[in-house]
Amino acid sequence: MPDLSSFDLPELHRFASDLACQAGSYLRDQQLARTRAGGASTGLDESIEIKENAADLVTRADMHSEQLISDAIRARYPTHKIIGEESYSAGQDKRFLLDDEPTWICDPLDGTVNFVHAFPTCCVSIGFCVNGVPVVGAIFAPFLAGLHPTNATGVLYSGATGLGAWSTPVSFPYAASCLSPPSSSAASPNGTSTPPSYDKPQPWPHAVPLPYIPPAPLPRDAPKGCLFTAEWGKARSDAPGSNLVKKADSFINMAAEVGGRGGKGGMVHGVRSLGSAALDLVYVATGAVDVFWEGGCWEWDVCAGIVLIAESGGRVVPSQPPTPAHLSSSSSSSPPLAIPDAGLGSRLYLAVRACADSESETAREQQDRLVREVWRRTERLDYARPT
Repeated sequence: MPDLSSFDLPELHRFASDLACQAGSYLRDQQLARTRAGGASTGLDESIEIKENAADLVTRADMHSEQLISDAIRARYPTHKIIGEESYSAGQDKRFLLDDEPTWICDPLDGTVNFVHAFPTCCVSIGFCVNGVPVVGAIFAPFLAGLHPTNATGVLYSGATGLGAWSTPVSFPYAASCLSPPSSSAASPNGTSTPPSYDKPQPWPHAVPLPYIPPAPLPRDAPKGCLFTAEWGKARSDAPGSNLVKKADSFINMAAEVGGRGGKGGMVHGVRSLGSAALDLVYVATGAVDVFWEGGCWEWDVCAGIVLIAESGGRVVPSQPPTPAHLSSSSSSSPPLAIPDAGLGSRLYLAVRACADSESETAREQQDRLVREVWRRTERLDYARPT
């Protein structure tokens, strides 16, 4: 863990959260202008560009949102570095750019395809790293309650190392004052203060700690009984052995009956694909989703979400075993190899929710068990970083 003594984490948390809400408000305004045009062709539609293929889109809204975020960071923290999805995509250097300097990693619009289709699971994601480790994250979803003026509410998910992970409803028009520190008498939306069992102070009024309900032990036969999320991704080649084919096979393995698919059947409760890796991670942090498995996304897709999951008691590890030996469970002769955290730039991520100790296993042992069972049922993906 990096030395954070020289950083004001509460202020960085508030700044990232406010900035995510500002950018999300801008995106909401853009979408409202489009809907008020009655679905006719508008400047937004005309600004849609294809990057890699027809599933990889960018709009003028993405670029303007990133500019808004970058300008605010440079004005407030001029010595900090910034890595943004659209500036990275437009640049010539495709290496992993993160180093030990204080760095903001931003996705100005995660779920662009959803945004284009007015599907609600899209968001702004802003993360802050120290010594290459994510320590602050803010993810704002401005459309989850819809676009009509009578339900103009977004949801902010935010957290920082040691400060907890939180969910906060945000009304429009957005006012930064809603993220001011709470008074001593501040109450949560249900009329009570932060639960006594939660040892982190509420950062602002109406913030609710994550996960939403106390974590329960994982099922003994997990992944059976789990809710599983994964993304199809932008690579769409259907050639044998392609990442798309491997993903499809993995999804079927996870869904198939126990004993099916040559013993790989996982019988999960359901397989979901939200179109936003950042929100996939959010729902693991809330406890609604048990497992998120992904290959192909980037550091700006996961940076903020990694903070939320860590602070809510979950884990983010590689989506495939680093070595064959990592698949082995403990035995009388040798302990299992420790499962490492996922590298931020690895493009391969597996997240599991928080859980409680059971009579026979610690929470971490249960998470390790679930990770290995997911590894056994999913294919090894090939997502190399460009050089």
